Amino acid sequence: MKESKLDNLVWMIFLIAGLIFAMIGIVICVSMLYTQGKVKTIGVIEEVSYGREHSSYTLVSFEVNGERITARANGYSSGFYKGKEIEIYYNEENPNEISIPSLDLLFLMFPGIGLLFAGIGGAGLFVKWRKKKREEKLREEGDIIYGTYTETRLNTAYSVNNRHPYNIICEWYNVEDEKTYIFRSNNIWMNPENKIEEQNITTFPIYIDLEDKKNYMVDIDSLIEDVVDLS
Repeated sequence: MKESKLDNLVWMIFLIAGLIFAMIGIVICVSMLYTQGKVKTIGVIEEVSYGREHSSYTLVSFEVNGERITARANGYSSGFYKGKEIEIYYNEENPNEISIPSLDLLFLMFPGIGLLFAGIGGAGLFVKWRKKKREEKLREEGDIIYGTYTETRLNTAYSVNNRHPYNIICEWYNVEDEKTYIFRSNNIWMNPENKIEEQNITTFPIYIDLEDKKNYMVDIDSLIEDVVDLS
């Protein structure tokens, strides 16, 4: 499984879930602010359902023009109990439609949570996009060196669905400064050791900016070019 596809899916889930949460919160906020046709009054809680078998709701009774009405609002609060007086709004044209401001306030967290998730997802996708552009530039303008393959290492610092990817580790000795540099490939979602052995791979091409040796990319296309991801 290629790294980019799996990673992009994770970041897209964060982004989409965050946008959904944010939109729900915005709709609720707009609904709370729009009070035209709504009448504010005090009601008494008659019943609280905690949603074990059915969706949670709160039954509230209140008076409209001398008539006692019992209406249902979706949701509940841990502070609700039978007999408690609470502030409500009811629809002037249809008093059975009510809203409870204290419940609506709970949904104000949705925009914040949504923007947080969307920010995480968007930042992840941006980092992936910027990394892709950097690698494209390295392929076009960078120098090519060949690193000696030393090992395949499991990347335990990163996991998706309880799976860890692998990294190819290479070494390169620079005769100019007489130093040995260690390079790590991008994540690869299959164990490449058998393929490396079968193809007798001893070196990997590395695209690098020799002025900034931290800017590099280990070319592992030979390991994944014939892998077809059907997931």
